[in-house]
Formats: sequence, C-alpha cells, structure tokens
Amino acid sequence: MKPHQKISAFAISITTSILFIPWVFIKNLLIEKPDWFINPDNQKYNIIGVILLGFISIGVYRILLTFVEFMMRSSNYVKKWILSSYYMEGTWIGFYIGVSGNVRYIIETYEQTLDDLVIKGMSFDETKNLHTFWTSESYNIDANTGEINYQYKVRSTHEKTDPNGIAYFNFIRDNNKKSPEFIVGYSADSHMTKKCRAVEKKLSKSTRYDVKKALGEAVLFYEEYKDYVFDNKKKVS
Repeated sequence: MKPHQKISAFAISITTSILFIPWVFIKNLLIEKPDWFINPDNQKYNIIGVILLGFISIGVYRILLTFVEFMMRSSNYVKKWILSSYYMEGTWIGFYIGVSGNVRYIIETYEQTLDDLVIKGMSFDETKNLHTFWTSESYNIDANTGEINYQYKVRSTHEKTDPNGIAYFNFIRDNNKKSPEFIVGYSADSHMTKKCRAVEKKLSKSTRYDVKKALGEAVLFYEEYKDYVFDNKKKVS
C-alpha cells in the first residue's frame, strides 16, 4: 500500500471510531425516545429533521476526517511510520568520482512529505570548494526492490548552461520493510558521456545542517569507503 493510501485508510478508521459512540447514542435516542423526533402536528417523523441530521453527520465527519489527516501529516513520528520503507527524509552525505577522476564530496537533503519528495544537493571538489548544486524535478521510489531514481537540474559555476541529469541508487538495508541508511549508485549529467559512481549515507533525520560539519563528515566518509567505489569486489555494509 502506498503511503498516501495508508494514511487515508488510517484517518478514515480513526474518524469512524471517534464518531461511532455519538452515532450509536443518536440511534438509541431515536428508538427509545421517538417523541424526540416526531412532528407534534401529525405524529409522523419529521422527515426534514432526519435529512438535516444526516447532512450534519456528513459535515461533522468530513471536518473531523480533514482534521485527523492534517494532524497525522504534521507529525514526524506518524510520517516515518506511514512512509516506512519509503522514508528517506534527512541530510545525506557522501561522494562521487567525477568525470575527471577526482573526488566530489556530496551533501544532500531529502525533504519528504507523504505525497512528495524534493532532493537538494551540493558537491564540493577535492579542495572543498563549491562545485555544483542541484534540485530534483521528478522521482520514483520502489520500496520493494529498494531503488530510487530521479531527474535533476544542475546549477554549476563551471558551465555556461544548466544541464539536466538522472540518478539511480540502490538501497542498502536489512530487509524490504526497512528504510535505507546507505545508498549506492550513479548519476549522469546530460552533457556528459560518463556515469559517475556514488555512495551516500544518511547523516541525520533533520534537513537542517551545518555545511562545515557536514562537509567534514563527507570527507571522513570518503576516506572510509573510497575503496568500495574503486574496487568492485568490495561491498558496502
């Protein structure tokens, strides 16, 4: 079940459960005290009143359903629970090997809601100067196979135009019910003919970060995992 389907199902269940007691109360009131809803002029049920009660019930249900869903969407704990294996929000650090063969350090943020995901990233060269930055334009996550791919727009201080690109990553995780802490794959800018291998790990669950500290973590991560990119016989664990 997709995250948006899951939250709708849970919101409907919670709303129905909350309103069940007042609905039962009203039903029993009509059965046990029918005079409460009888037109005194003709001793017949006030049809207009019954219809009005129905519309009020529907209105209250819709308002409560909207409120419950809003509260669920506003909670990070609920979001993580609902997204489950789709959950990727946070700050990610890593590196890729550029077309020239030099290392490029990565800092990315995954800004995620139950309905959308925006990936924003920056790369730094071997001298730790800003190299490029990018923003995702579309994405697809397959939680069962453990893959994410997305198209992005590159902004570079070295290029005259801003090219597009595409990235593919595999999840490194315990099982397909878990969200990833590592991703391994490649990216390719449209104006380049080479795919750049990359490795990333989640640094924190927050999308707020200190650039200097995050870049320092990316450098340390590179020193620890660079052999997994250059030596295909090794695997990230």
